[in-house]
Amino acid sequence: MKYLEEKKIATKRVQITHRWLQVGYLPNSGRYVGTVRLVKVDRRPITREWTKSHKTGTSQKDEAISAESQDSVNFSMGISCTAFIPEESAAVFLYSYPSKSLSEMMDMEVRARIHQVIAEEAGNYSLFDLPGKKNEIMRAVRDDVGPFFKKKGIEITTLAMLGGLTFENPEIQRAIDDAAKAAQLKVAAEAKRAAQEVENKTILLAAEGKAIASKREAQGRVEVELVRVEGDAKMRIREAEGQAEALKKNADARAYEAQKASEQPEYLRLKLLETEMLRWMQWDGRYPQYVLQMGGSAATAVMLPPLPAPMAPDTLKTAQKK
Repeated sequence: MKYLEEKKIATKRVQITHRWLQVGYLPNSGRYVGTVRLVKVDRRPITREWTKSHKTGTSQKDEAISAESQDSVNFSMGISCTAFIPEESAAVFLYSYPSKSLSEMMDMEVRARIHQVIAEEAGNYSLFDLPGKKNEIMRAVRDDVGPFFKKKGIEITTLAMLGGLTFENPEIQRAIDDAAKAAQLKVAAEAKRAAQEVENKTILLAAEGKAIASKREAQGRVEVELVRVEGDAKMRIREAEGQAEALKKNADARAYEAQKASEQPEYLRLKLLETEMLRWMQWDGRYPQYVLQMGGSAATAVMLPPLPAPMAPDTLKTAQKK
């Protein structure tokens, strides 16, 4: 392998030296042969899809990886694998596989190694555990196949499952499909129930919010009305208090005047003079025809305007008829 590493060149054009090989007695009996041997290593990435259907895989043949569960139920699964030869590993690949190409090794040893690991891992799980253990199986395949072929100059870049698990017995496959469908329906029903609960909670919260808002609005109206009623009541109380105070003051003034009049004759005479002055200020200069004298003092006389003339009997009768 060291010799191959030293002779390795990375170029697209190589000049091969030749020498003459004499094979007969005549001078032109011979041929030119190369003095060196050129071995090309194709480093292009190669992808293989090993599936059951001829419409999806690399080949039209059924190349799915078959295995058996712990309870001896046969199934198959599709595998997709991509690999290439790194430049630094070309000598390693040529040393490991001197007469094989990468595509040939993908269909032979790489596929066989993948098949081995899948069969070993699938044997650890029962029929109904397998669908849930696909990731564990593929993780085990990657952990084994990648490092194994890297030592031989092949770099595995992609290794994945295609199409899931397919059981050979149609009844088993149908039962698993029905179980998966039932699980999906259960999940859908649970999601619908959760959505309905959320919707119900939303409606309830909206109703509670409206009720609280209506209650607060009613409380606000009641408080406003109470404030208005209290204001009116206070205003009326103040008005009543003011009227009562005015009546009290008026009564106190009259009582005071009455007290003063009873205690001081001069006060009474002063009031009479004030009344007489008002009368003279309102007098038009004509004397009344009737004077009523009350008491013995001239100050208590009351002047009356002229009385109307008595009506004739005939005129009185006519007026009564009308």
